[in-house]
Parts: sequence; C-alpha cells; structure tokens
Amino acid sequence: MEETVAYSALAMTVSLAVLRPRLPRLAWRFSPGSAAVLGVAVLVATRVLTPAAMLDAARMQWRPLLALVAIMVMTGVVQETGAFDRLAGWIEQRARTRSAAYTFTVVFALAVVTPALLNNDAAILILTPLVVALTRRLYPGAPHVTVAFAFVVFLAPGVAPFVVSNPMNMIVAELAGIGFNAYAVVMVPLSVVGAALTYGVLRWFYRDVLRTAVAAPGPRTTIHRHAAERPAVALMAAVFVAYPIAAWFGAPAWIVAVVGALGAIAISQAYSVAPVRKVTSHVSVDILVFLWGIFLVVRGLQSVGVVDWVAQIYASAPAGSHRELFAIGTTSAFGSALIDNHPMTILNTFAIGTGHGAKPLLAALVGGDIGPRLLPIGSLAGLLWMDLLRRSGIEIGIARFVRVGTLVLLPTLAVSLLLLYWL
Repeated sequence: MEETVAYSALAMTVSLAVLRPRLPRLAWRFSPGSAAVLGVAVLVATRVLTPAAMLDAARMQWRPLLALVAIMVMTGVVQETGAFDRLAGWIEQRARTRSAAYTFTVVFALAVVTPALLNNDAAILILTPLVVALTRRLYPGAPHVTVAFAFVVFLAPGVAPFVVSNPMNMIVAELAGIGFNAYAVVMVPLSVVGAALTYGVLRWFYRDVLRTAVAAPGPRTTIHRHAAERPAVALMAAVFVAYPIAAWFGAPAWIVAVVGALGAIAISQAYSVAPVRKVTSHVSVDILVFLWGIFLVVRGLQSVGVVDWVAQIYASAPAGSHRELFAIGTTSAFGSALIDNHPMTILNTFAIGTGHGAKPLLAALVGGDIGPRLLPIGSLAGLLWMDLLRRSGIEIGIARFVRVGTLVLLPTLAVSLLLLYWL
C-alpha cells in the first residue's frame, strides 16, 4: 500500500507540475510549487512521510535554498538597473549590420555564461523573453528564426560548471560535502567541451535558417546606463570571485551569497533602484517550494525501498569503472527526462551515497543536467521555458523538442561521461 502511495505521489506531482491544469470554478491553475505541496500532503496524510523525516530534510536543504534566494536577489537588482536591457540593445545594434550566424553565436555565448554565473532557472526567466523580443524586432515575420534562437537559450546550458549554476547541484553538493573548488575543477572542463559540442550541433541543424535570415533595418535606440548598474554588476562579479576564495578557507558558498544579497539590497537603496519589496519579488517562491516539496516526495520513495532498488542497479557495475559512471550517467539522464531531474537527482544521491567518492555523484549530476534536453518535463527550467514561450505565442511541439534535444543530448552526454572518467 505504501509503495502505491509513494509512486502515485511522485507521478501526481510531476504530472501536475508539467500539465498545470486549471481549476475552472476557482479560476486557478496548478504550478510546480503547488503540485509539490499536494504531493507532500498526500504522503503526510498516509503516514508515508513522517514529521521527523521532514525536519531532517529541512536541515539538509536550508543552506542551498538560502543561497538560491540570495542569488535571485542579486540578479533582481542587476535586472532592475536595466543592465540586461542595455545588453540586448547592444546586441541588436550590431546584429543589424552582421550576419544571423554572428548574432546566433553571441546569443549562444550569453546563454552559456548567464546560467553559469547565476543559475539555470533565473537565466531562463531573464533570457527567454529578452531573446524572443530581440529576434522579433530583428527578423520580423520570421517565426522560425525566433524558434531557433529560443532553442539556443534552453539548450546552451549543459553541465553546470559551478555549484551555484544549478539549484539541485547546490543541494547535492551540500549533502555530499563537495566544495565549490573541488566541483569546479572537474565540471568546468566538461561544461566547456559540452558547450562547444552543443554549439556545433545547433549551428549545423539551423544552418539554412541562419543563412537565409536577414536583419531588418531599424532605428538606433540608446538606453542610458543607470547609476547603479556598474556597482551592482561589480558586486555580482566580486561575489563570484569570492566563492573559490571562501572555499579555499573552508567557508561555504551560501554565506558568500547571503553577504552579496545584502550588499545588492544596500546598493539598490543607495541608488534608488527599486523598493525592497520590488527587489525581493524577483525571488521565485514557487521554485523554492517545488525544490522543497520534490525533495520530500523522493524521501517518501526512499522509505518504500525505491532507493535500494536503484542502488542495486548501480552496484551491478564494478565500482570506479567506466561502466559504473556510464550506468549512473545514462540512467540519470533518461530518468531525469521522464520524471524530472530534481527528483531523479535526489534519488541518485540517496542511492549512491557519499562513501564512494565524488565521481559517481558527479556522473549523476552530469546526467541530471543534460537529460532534460530530451523532454520538457525533464527540468523546472524546461517547464519555465515552455510556459514563457507559450505566453509569447510560440508553441513548441513535443516532436520538435525531442528531435532537436536528442541531437544535442547524445554526443554531449557521451563525451561528458568520458571526460569525467578520464579526469
């Protein structure tokens, strides 16, 4: 009975988070966060999830979630200064006199760097509407060009190069005791090689689109720099530099992020950027609730033996071998595509444990970062991306998503796991 409840809670949570059905009488629709709350409520009501397990989960999660809140606050201040709008204007002015391939390359680089420095979910929320509006101004009447650039925003971020680049990686690193520097030494090379592969595949796939796209002439617009833009961007850069320094001295990344958020709020107030309420509105409570809830849903699966079953699959390969890494990485990738990378990553963390070194856990993170390219259900970032495009009047069919995603996923997953084994 408990197994049925645990499986059903996971299926219900993921389905509601993806489909987001509307309740007509209440004029309200499910979000990822509310779906996770309902899943947790079912597990608590059926006593599959105990209060003690919830407290234990809170002790594991509060540091990475606090770091995520701090990063969202810093990002919000930079966004309120108009820095991203000025960047879009800079790209637009050059794109009108350059080829579409040039603009494609610039947007790809932006879509790689932004989530690496902030986090994937925040980057999707910022870049998707920005790039859609930009390409519609540059290439009016050419929706296929907008779709190509939209895919760049979603597919360019592959393996998270830093712990702070992905919320789930922050949680796993906290559980496993993997520091900022230890993570970056291994994952930065994987991220760089994966990004190069992704760029090559997308440039080839959209070669005809880019060859025929011609930017329309337009007026030169100037967006004046806000006085707070430079100090806000400088603070964010200083925070990022402080991460490895703090890690060298044994300080956790969440403390650096919190100090950075307080500094960002101080800059916002000193330069009259926006009220504190407006700055904190950039913190996505729904994302935080989803991360909290899905962690508890997987704890429910752990209590009915699912974690042990996954651990047995991984134990069938020799420990430390390339077969083990590929088994973990591919299972994580395809599992993430089917049930979302957040529950799959937590499931992997419990199944692998922390007593076998960092490589197996990093293989699970590689699969969890790349797997969502196969299906939109695979990540919260994918769900946000699809929803933002839908609001902009762009419908991405599942067949197209799978076709483009598979072309990118297969080579990047294989090469990333090979590099991980060699490193």
